[in-house]
Amino acid sequence: MRLYSLNLQATSLIIMMLFASTLFAAASDELNLTDDQHAWLSHHKVIRLASDIAWPPFEWIDSDKQYQGIAADYMRLIEEKLGIRFEIETDKPWSEVVTAVKEHKLDVFSCVAKNALRQQYVNFTRPYLSFPMVIITTNEVNYIDGIKDLKNLHVSVVKGYATHEYFKSNHPEIKLHIVKTSEEGLEAVSQGKVNAYVDNIATATTIIQTRGLTNLKISGEMPIRYELSMAVRKDWPEFINILQRALDSITDEQRKIIHNKWIGIRYEHGFDYSLFWKSFIPFILIVSFLYFYNRKLTQEINQRKLAEESANKANQAKSEFLSVMSHELRTPLTSIKGALGLLTGGTISELPESALKMLKIANENSDRLTILINDILDIEKLLAGKMEFHKDKLKISDLITKASIANQGYADQYNVSFNIEINDCSDISITADENRLMQVLSNFLSNAVKYSPKGGVVRISAQCKDHKLRVSVIDHGKGVPIDFQNHIFTHFSQADSSDTRDKGGTGLGLAISKEIIERQGGIIGFTSIPDQQTIFYFEFET
Repeated sequence: MRLYSLNLQATSLIIMMLFASTLFAAASDELNLTDDQHAWLSHHKVIRLASDIAWPPFEWIDSDKQYQGIAADYMRLIEEKLGIRFEIETDKPWSEVVTAVKEHKLDVFSCVAKNALRQQYVNFTRPYLSFPMVIITTNEVNYIDGIKDLKNLHVSVVKGYATHEYFKSNHPEIKLHIVKTSEEGLEAVSQGKVNAYVDNIATATTIIQTRGLTNLKISGEMPIRYELSMAVRKDWPEFINILQRALDSITDEQRKIIHNKWIGIRYEHGFDYSLFWKSFIPFILIVSFLYFYNRKLTQEINQRKLAEESANKANQAKSEFLSVMSHELRTPLTSIKGALGLLTGGTISELPESALKMLKIANENSDRLTILINDILDIEKLLAGKMEFHKDKLKISDLITKASIANQGYADQYNVSFNIEINDCSDISITADENRLMQVLSNFLSNAVKYSPKGGVVRISAQCKDHKLRVSVIDHGKGVPIDFQNHIFTHFSQADSSDTRDKGGTGLGLAISKEIIERQGGIIGFTSIPDQQTIFYFEFET
């Protein structure tokens, strides 16, 4: 009887092994791998995975030394599809994991943000996760308006994270408090050791909830998103293509299941409409307020034609009002965007299709509302002569590099790449306000990206001649219509209302850019051949 039982177990084991091998073979065939790719996999059955041991909900190692999180589930699917095994690093902190990949002691990042520094030693897949970057403070802190409000604060970041590298490369003036894990960074804020912590919204909210850090909140949003990819050591070019095929084969349904498993709060009784309306109703109130306030401004402009003195007083009142209200508007908007980001990111499972559509619309319009508020405030400052310019000596090659890095995530969304051509200007410097020039260059780049064809290339060029520097952004999209070219730098101008609104934009970006460049003694301009090429540029004396 015992022999029969053993034989039955052996037979079952053989059947399971045959079934598993069939699954792996079918999966590999389904990926349409080449003979060379199959051969490569046959010689690399075990691949050493560079994972973050303390980064929920993306990945972490639990108390039983088990690999958990969103990335963990993706890697298990890829193991099945490719018939390989990932050997997980379960002990090293993130900074040591990064070093191990550089030294080829580990092979593949499971979940990492793309930047110029990492591109030197790994190749990246296309992003498979995307989350906004947020600023976490205690409840007593008011709205934080991005980078400029962080300059006088003590900011916590995790060593080696994309946020750490971003601040080091782009804003070395900000005082950083370096920690080993996200949990340590958030606790430093909660205990009053630092003023703020910067990370992605999913990790921050997960740790705040699980650790019960009730005195923390989202107080602002960074100008970058966490676009997370997988990445392979540079000397394995064969595997990056194999990995991308496996990643592409994961279905939307599988991605949704993984998302709902790990992110946010789970509800057993369907969609909590009260939570939705708590987020959506304040959003509608803000939009309504801005609509009626805009009508109020229109009436004031008409009155200006009748009485110049009254108009000046109204203008002064408007400026003071906008200055006071800017923080009051953006504080609730940031909270709304945070809530909507979690909802659209898969916080609640089994959402009705109608609710998903409403959330998508609310999330997109909250982003547009943020851009509109910021643009209106910038225009108001410029027209009132209140915008300050802090001029320093800037190396143009550094400025262009920073701008390309800051806009890389946005370009990845449109499958557009950047090509930098510094030419003979690499050592040339100009005197200007770095943050404002970054704003102009980012405006040029975002416009070029969103109007470029999929898979296109946007060139950033610097040319030096006769003591003049010209920085140009060139794309090969649809171009600027001839009948619109004479007033492209006018406030609220849009070449094609339907197309511009579809792609996003306020019609203020180029007008603001013109004011910024000209008030610093520069020249701004463009050339465009419809359906061929568009060049936006600015010039300064060197």
